[in-house]
Amino acid sequence: SSVAVGVLMGCGSSQPEQADQERGAQQADVKTHSRQQASEQPCNGDAEDHGEETAAMKKQNTRARRLSYVTADANGVIQADPNVIVQKPVTPPGVPVTSLPSSANTRARRLSYVTNDPNQPGGKVNPDGPGSAEEEAEGTMPGVVEGTAGDSQLHAPTGTAQSAIRLHVACMSRAGREPGFKKTNQDNCFAFEKYITEDQSLFGAMDGHGPHGHLVSGYVKQHLPIILVQHLTTEKNVERALTSGFVEVDKSLGNSRIDCEFSGSTAVVSYLKGKTLTTAWVGDSRGVMGRLTEQGWEAIDLTNDHKPTTPEEKARILRSNGRVERLVDEVGQPMGPHRVWLQYAWIPGLAMSRALGDVLAHQVGVISEPDHSVVELTKQDQFIVLASDGVWEFISSKEAVDIIAQCATAEEACRQLVDEAYQRWLTEEEGVVDDITAVVVRFSHPAE
Repeated sequence: SSVAVGVLMGCGSSQPEQADQERGAQQADVKTHSRQQASEQPCNGDAEDHGEETAAMKKQNTRARRLSYVTADANGVIQADPNVIVQKPVTPPGVPVTSLPSSANTRARRLSYVTNDPNQPGGKVNPDGPGSAEEEAEGTMPGVVEGTAGDSQLHAPTGTAQSAIRLHVACMSRAGREPGFKKTNQDNCFAFEKYITEDQSLFGAMDGHGPHGHLVSGYVKQHLPIILVQHLTTEKNVERALTSGFVEVDKSLGNSRIDCEFSGSTAVVSYLKGKTLTTAWVGDSRGVMGRLTEQGWEAIDLTNDHKPTTPEEKARILRSNGRVERLVDEVGQPMGPHRVWLQYAWIPGLAMSRALGDVLAHQVGVISEPDHSVVELTKQDQFIVLASDGVWEFISSKEAVDIIAQCATAEEACRQLVDEAYQRWLTEEEGVVDDITAVVVRFSHPAE
């Protein structure tokens, strides 16, 4: 049977839930998720003090390794407290004052992991007053957000020829967790099975980062599909059209009411017209295609992560007077991924070389122009998955393909992939989980 036309999905924030066994059992379904609120124990002697210090150090190291943005002091040492005030570094001779933040308070407000600040209502910060930035970036449903193709469409006129390939689409986004803190889901996604005309489709996944990352990814979800309509309609070259759309939404973000100085988002977008699949991306959200051959399932990477250590990316950052370095721990040992910094300050600390938003990082070589890949689909190409790095941190492209291939429907595949990623985070990071989002598109090829 024909799948319905399209769905525009978003995702929102999750809140710590009460430690109630019955309620937890009721919410074990994939449409919700439970989390025990971290208990607070009084300190009784040096032994317990040492235990708390060890726990804090583990949380600090996890943050340094996994977050796209981290807080560092003037020496590049990760701060154990996400709400610590970062002292303003001394401006070296000859360095323009405009290249550094205006005040230590500004840096603290924007560098702290604000969405985890228990002193902020709902973990959100809106510098322009209630409702202003939020109105530009929606996404409010708590917990797990799940969807399949619905009844909405974007400019799909009647009377056009139907696509030769029928699609079955499902999306799922699950908020991460960090014990003891409120966690805002900064991921978003969209899926239009029928886009502009009936033989075109558009799918995307975004992963926000920084204090207002949830607003940035929500803005991209809302505006990028609309912006791309014009470019894909007037521009014959699809790659140029996608690039123009990414650049325009990035510029639009800079003019919006969302504070993007230290906040941004990845984006991976796949555009299908007929049998031609074009993928554009910035950042480390990934697209993978499952191909069934005589030798079995193969994973075809549609994207390559934009890391600042890639020679071409690093060269551009260095030419822009940026730095690419790792953080160091208390004893001077490097930790976490390489990050992008200003020449004379340990900011912004972005762990990718391309992104939307991130105004400060754009000054030192981080760009919003996407890379592209183009694939002509054959009957061997069975599905694609677009997902945030919450999936890819502990699951390889081949593992993801194998998980999806074992499922009967796109909906089941989304559930299995997201649930598996969630469990691996719990095992590997002692209860800390990143936001996890996946869009699965299965292809039904016509018989010859």
